Amino acid sequence: MDREKIKLRVEHMKDKTDLLALLNDIKADELGDRGFPFTMKQINFYCNPFSIPNSKRYHDFFIAKKSGGARHISAPVNGLKSIQTYLNIIFQAIYEPSRWAMGFAQNRSVVDNAQMHIAQNYVFNMDLKDFFPSIPQARVWGRLKVPPFNFNPELASVIAGLCCMKLVNEDSEKYILPQGAPTSPLLTNAICDKLDYKLAKLASHYGLIYSRYADDITFSSMHNVYQKDSRFMKTLFKIIQEQGFQVNEVKTRLQKKGSRQEVTGLIVSDKVNVTRKYVEDIRNILYIWQKYGLTTAYQRFIVHYQLEKGHIKKGAPHLENVIAGKLDYLKMVKGEDDSTYVKLRKLYNVLMGVPLYGNSETAIKYLDTQRITDFEKRIGTKVEMKLSKNGKKYASFLIDGEKQVATISKNSEKLEFTNLVISLCENQQKERFYFVHRPFGKDVDVKKKKHSSMTLDEILAKLCETNFDLSYL
Repeated sequence: MDREKIKLRVEHMKDKTDLLALLNDIKADELGDRGFPFTMKQINFYCNPFSIPNSKRYHDFFIAKKSGGARHISAPVNGLKSIQTYLNIIFQAIYEPSRWAMGFAQNRSVVDNAQMHIAQNYVFNMDLKDFFPSIPQARVWGRLKVPPFNFNPELASVIAGLCCMKLVNEDSEKYILPQGAPTSPLLTNAICDKLDYKLAKLASHYGLIYSRYADDITFSSMHNVYQKDSRFMKTLFKIIQEQGFQVNEVKTRLQKKGSRQEVTGLIVSDKVNVTRKYVEDIRNILYIWQKYGLTTAYQRFIVHYQLEKGHIKKGAPHLENVIAGKLDYLKMVKGEDDSTYVKLRKLYNVLMGVPLYGNSETAIKYLDTQRITDFEKRIGTKVEMKLSKNGKKYASFLIDGEKQVATISKNSEKLEFTNLVISLCENQQKERFYFVHRPFGKDVDVKKKKHSSMTLDEILAKLCETNFDLSYL
């Protein structure tokens, strides 16, 4: 639905009946006949965190923090999540974040946040403690009653109830904004409008640059005003406390020129860049994939991924998708013409699959490639070359008692069969099949490595222990 139409509907919205109608119209506009309309029973059920058990509205899990400890995530159940998703579309139509808010804002990113602080003598970072749960439902209700939302008290109460949850501690309970709901990021920006205005005004008074990415606050400047007992610091802490937040002093730091200066995980010393470790992590996992195959690379990757993330949604991730996401992030930061990005993307594309006919519509992804002899050991039967009725060669083998066939590339038919490799492939229609062909490059000879007495698994295990330090080889 058009943004202006949504804004007009909101201006005339009086009660939850009008809200339900707008939610259903937006959903129907997006999904058509495939979407089931929300009901008033659902609205009444989910908007009442006071009497409905949390387990019927949210499920909780924890994600490991890079700084240590765990982050508590409360994800809404499917029914509530769907309502919040379309409610957030309404919010986005009527609310624009402050120009200092870089997180959870359309057409803004961590790169935009970092670019504001390039080549400064001093970069000062601080973190707001328990950002989402420090925002009570009453505060959300109050914010929804004023511009640009302008909901009446009854409607603001219903919407706040749909967006908040009960948090039970050992000796108390309170109603807060959950970290994990689709509506929470935008609402935190709306709550922080006054904080942003006051901190930007403070920064202007002292000749500083200010930005905020969610709970991550950054100031930068050519001069130092960040001494512990300075007037600036006292005023800064006072404003934050007056706005209902607390500073996480453990994550407060001043970075001076000459040292590595970071803003939201990106280097800003001379230009915006990723850390060296970020690039090395991509390069190392691509190396393992290229040398030892996707299956082995995945087995090594998933252990570290689970330890790092703590929680994995919807089952184990595909290694190819994780690497693609990392490469997309690298491209966003460094640019598509950057030589490091181009080189890594090229290697990834080769590993993912080479177009057989030069047409992207017929491109094939090579998901896993092994020598014929290694493949035979893996499946426990021989791979045999046979002739079809029309004289074409193909490979035949059994997997779990079922006959499988594989096409043999034309330029491989005259080679010794045991010198070929077999790949599990996927076409653009997501259909998977086996393909016998020449090796892409030189085979890996483990015996020629420095640790020739070790098995392949032992070498890979050692690489994992050393965080994929390739100098070990």
